Amino acid sequence: MNIKHIPVLLNETLDHLNCKKDGVYIDATVGHGNHALNILKRYPEIKMLVGIDHDTEAIERTKNKLKEYKDKTTLLHGNFNKLNTILEESGIQNIDGILFDLGVSTAQLIDPSRGFSFNSEGPLDMRMDINTPLSAKDLLIKLSAKEIEDILHNYGEERWAKRIALRIKENLEERSIGTTRELADIVYSSIPKKFHPKRIHPATKTFQALRIAVNDELNSIDKGLDSALGLLNKGGRICAISFHSLEDRIVKNRFKYWAAECICPKSIPICVCGKTSTVKIITKRPICPSEKEIGENPRSRSAKLRVAERI
Repeated sequence: MNIKHIPVLLNETLDHLNCKKDGVYIDATVGHGNHALNILKRYPEIKMLVGIDHDTEAIERTKNKLKEYKDKTTLLHGNFNKLNTILEESGIQNIDGILFDLGVSTAQLIDPSRGFSFNSEGPLDMRMDINTPLSAKDLLIKLSAKEIEDILHNYGEERWAKRIALRIKENLEERSIGTTRELADIVYSSIPKKFHPKRIHPATKTFQALRIAVNDELNSIDKGLDSALGLLNKGGRICAISFHSLEDRIVKNRFKYWAAECICPKSIPICVCGKTSTVKIITKRPICPSEKEIGENPRSRSAKLRVAERI
């Protein structure tokens, strides 16, 4: 499949990753390999670029894209929520910078067989790693209406979560929901037409929420960030690009917690927690795409880049 993918906030990310000579850098969500390729082009004196992805197809695509730099590139299959284990098994202990480009990739979205999009007919799958056991279809069968409602509310911030969840379970009692279009049609009919959003498809939030649940994305971000901090050398940086408020909130709060000198309640006059600051936040406010970038790549419009440096 020939896929045109434009890396989001590319120059801003490369500038803030601030790669050093002989440093070891991680692209924890290597995807199409475009960020990785441009890191190697911009910083040819780094020692190694390690690309990680839990999609085996992404690894194969990137292997070909980075073949010119194969002597400086290591590509590893796995989810960044197991970052410590992945790097330890490859003999990598300390790193000088890491990039997280969060969310679903363009290749996954446009491939009907992966089941991420309501724009085309495909199996209701949504697994980023096809080796994981539960697809979106399996999840909907397994969960109760209340559990589905909670997922749609918490991960999609869907106003009509209860109504959609009930309709899903009602349909499952009569027949299987096996395709993306079938689910999209159920969601579409569940929301009164006068409340359909103007800019996005009515099923957008439902598909986002199910994708997050299937891949346990938010817990993975927490675990991945914590692992990255533990591996980062002094002066090394974490760059995280998020695409919706739930991801961004986790990154923002993690950086804020790491940067805090004390977490004692304000009612306690003397610090007793013993916490010390472990990072300096480089981006006091997130970096967002320019109007020019959004015009060239509409998918970038919701992107936010946050950067923290190990101290």
